[in-house]
Order: sequence, then structure tokens, then C-alpha cells
Amino acid sequence: MGRKKERYAPTERIGVNAVDGIVLKELGWIFREQPIVDFGIDAHIELSAHGDPTGKLIALQIKTDATRSRCPKGGYVYHGDTTHLDYWLGHALPVILIVHLPKCGETLWAQVTADAVKHTRNGWSIRIPRRNSLGRATKAALKKVFEGTPGQQRLRKLTIDLPLMRHIKAGNKVSVELQDWVTRSVGRTSIKVFIDDRSDEQHSNHALTYFSGHSISGVAQALFPWAKVSLDEDFYDMNDELTPPWYESPDPDADAEQEGESVASVEHGPRIYPYAELGGGEVRVYRLQLDLNGLGDAFLTLSDHLESE
Repeated sequence: MGRKKERYAPTERIGVNAVDGIVLKELGWIFREQPIVDFGIDAHIELSAHGDPTGKLIALQIKTDATRSRCPKGGYVYHGDTTHLDYWLGHALPVILIVHLPKCGETLWAQVTADAVKHTRNGWSIRIPRRNSLGRATKAALKKVFEGTPGQQRLRKLTIDLPLMRHIKAGNKVSVELQDWVTRSVGRTSIKVFIDDRSDEQHSNHALTYFSGHSISGVAQALFPWAKVSLDEDFYDMNDELTPPWYESPDPDADAEQEGESVASVEHGPRIYPYAELGGGEVRVYRLQLDLNGLGDAFLTLSDHLESE
């Protein structure tokens, strides 16, 4: 399992926050910071089209150079070690190296490929042209990096969640908080992932995801196809604000339909219901626990085999 992020690393946060803002405001795409640090990967970008997520992803390594006071006229040269390079070149996702220069007010990017790097005596280097400024001007060029078949994209999404799968496999807990805007014709939910290792809990905010024709458990299953989805009973024991009238009834499906509740069956455990309502009942909030299903176990086995020496 990957190590935890430090609670506060000022220089690192400057770069991450800058990239987050550019992706949201200038590119209109979805920025997702890693809740568990992957080796050499800080975040991901998901391509969106007309406000809808596409499932196409790229991985980001974000560096902040707070020491450079002048903007590099001929581009920025980044030097790295071979361990990171081998990992990035073999990653299931295309990897983008982003360098944020706060004193210059510039954020530059380059895709890490075998052709783009130059091997040196102590490692390798890559030149990032100054024209590769992250933002609207290079949106078309960056969009080309997302390409891949549907199968490749599904594999990439599984790879992104591999640290979460390993966290669960190690006996720890992962849960997700979702919202259901019940008055909208097209549902939408923010995604908040909670990672608990018995001594601490972290969370990661994801962007809005739109859905239609799915229960809230169906949305969770689509977002995390490697997981069994169930009610986070420990959390509900301490935070449940709502007691659905159908919850203890002999026929909860029938009662829920009468009350207009959105109900989803799960393989094990109680039926899923919101623990809180916001906006006078306009938004229902759910907390669901993720456990490994057959796909998750199989993908972990495959990953361990591929990474073994």
C-alpha cells in the first residue's frame, strides 16, 4: 500500500492547488488528487465533454520550483532518477509531468515518453518547452494525450484505484460519500472517498458526477466496479439522522415505493438509505463501504504477478 500524504507540505500544495484551478477554470475538466499517494503520481485528470465525464484519464506528477525567480526563456529542464522514469514509462495511464513556477506565474507540462527524455550520467532529463503552458492555449494538444480504446481506459481506471484495493486487502476500511439530488431529472453527486486505517481518517474530494437511471448503489458500483457496495453501518450507528419508515418493515421495497424512497438491494447487509438530508430534503446523503469483489481480488492477483520480480 502507498504511504500517506503529509498533512501539510506548503511547497507541494502550491503546485497542486495551482493545477487544480487551471484544470477546473481553464480546461473545464475533472481534477482528482490521489487520496493515497501512488509512487510518483500526485493526481489524475478526467476528460469531460459538455460537462459529462468520459472515463478517459491521464496521470500527473506535479513539481513546484519555488526557487526560480526568472522564467526560463528556452524552456524548463527537469532532472529525475531512473526509478521514477521506469515507473512512469510503464504506467497504465499516460503520465504528464507538470512544473509550477510560482515566482514566474507559469505552469508548464510535458508528456513523459521514451522519445522525450534524455539519459544522463546520473539519471535522465526532459525539456519542457515554455510554449507548453497548462491552460486554454494548449488544451487541444493535451486532449490528444487521453486517447485509448475503451478496454484500455477501463484498465486505466482499475489501475488508478489499485492503492484503494490494496488498502482494503490489508484489512483497512474505505468508504465513499455520495449525494442524490432527488428533484433533478438528471442525478448528480459529489464523490468523497474516506480512507481509514484504524488510527486516522483521510478524505479526498472528487468532482461532480452526473447519472440517470441508476440507484445510488448503482452509481457507486459504476464508479468502483471492483467493489462490493454496502451500507457503512459503523458510520450510520453514530451519524444516522434519518430513520426510514420502511427500514424495519417486512416488505421494505413496497413501503419505500409508497414513500417515494430510492432503494437499492445489496448482496449483504441492510438496504441502502441516506443518513442525512440537505436543503429541505432536496439532497440525500449516503455513506457506503467498499469491499473487494471478484474483479477486485482478481485484479490484485494480476497486479502482484506483473509487479513480481
